[in-house]
Amino acid sequence: MIDIVYIEKEALNLPFTENTVKKLPGAAKVLIDRWEDVFYRKKQDYGLQKKNRKLIIGINRGSFVMEGSENCQSAGAEDFYYCSFAKNCIGGCDYCYLQGMMRSGYLLAFANMDDCFAEAEKVLDKGKKTLLAVSYDNDIYALDGLFGYVKMWSDFANRERRENLTVEVRTKCGTKAFIDRADSASGTLVFTWSVSSPENIKRFEPCTSPLAARLDAAEYALDKGFRVRLALDPVIAIGKGWKEGYEKLCDEIAGRGIGGRLDAVMLGGFRIPADYLKIMRRNAPESPIAFDSYEIKGGTACYPEEKEAQVTGFIGSILKDRAGVPQERLFMYGRER
Repeated sequence: MIDIVYIEKEALNLPFTENTVKKLPGAAKVLIDRWEDVFYRKKQDYGLQKKNRKLIIGINRGSFVMEGSENCQSAGAEDFYYCSFAKNCIGGCDYCYLQGMMRSGYLLAFANMDDCFAEAEKVLDKGKKTLLAVSYDNDIYALDGLFGYVKMWSDFANRERRENLTVEVRTKCGTKAFIDRADSASGTLVFTWSVSSPENIKRFEPCTSPLAARLDAAEYALDKGFRVRLALDPVIAIGKGWKEGYEKLCDEIAGRGIGGRLDAVMLGGFRIPADYLKIMRRNAPESPIAFDSYEIKGGTACYPEEKEAQVTGFIGSILKDRAGVPQERLFMYGRER
């Protein structure tokens, strides 16, 4: 999959770099001065780079931990942060905000993870109920065989063992093996599977795991003692059959009998920063998602209020009535919990 690895000189001899490069014996290694020289080059073709994947390993000299966006859900946490130590995703979903955010389509991984963990520890000292999301800019679960990030965060969660902390790993990958590398003992680590209707997965998420595989992995993690969440977010409500598609999804959850065991379920319509939407429309002129009808609120392109209420109300009622998700564990974007 990866035929070239660009390695920043300062990162060359770090354990993360050495362990990662060993797993790519057939890839050419190119030394660079700074990762920005490759990742932020001008006139890059994001779509082409996504198809011809390269990896950049560098040193993050800025901040790892940022305040979470208002477009994302915190599932009841008082403080919400996300941690960016790897950028870009192998999923390539048609609606992903990364295509509007990133100048490059190459994978970028930072090797100085000790600095990342030290910064993460500082945000926990406030004593508030904190959500630390660690896989928003990259599906670290899907690439754990290469990077080993999930095990690193599992170890961090077990070292901290703070009652006020939740470390969330979000994924669309159905592989179960990565769960066995983590430790559920502290209860601090939570796995969240993003799920959608079978039709949407096939149409808009072609490089991700099927719905059944994701739910299999979620059920496996529950049986292993992990806290597990599902994210029906973003809901892609396109075409006449979108309701039937999401009914299938909810019935699949109901059929497994896991609704009452879930730590939380997040639900919300498609939304994206308006500037990113402009880039999506330029890069994907035939995308039905990019050219759906949205309204702009506070710089965010989102479904009109009436449609958002229809989406969350319809799916939310099925999750409660059929799938057995308790009301207090259902978090709907833009609405009262």
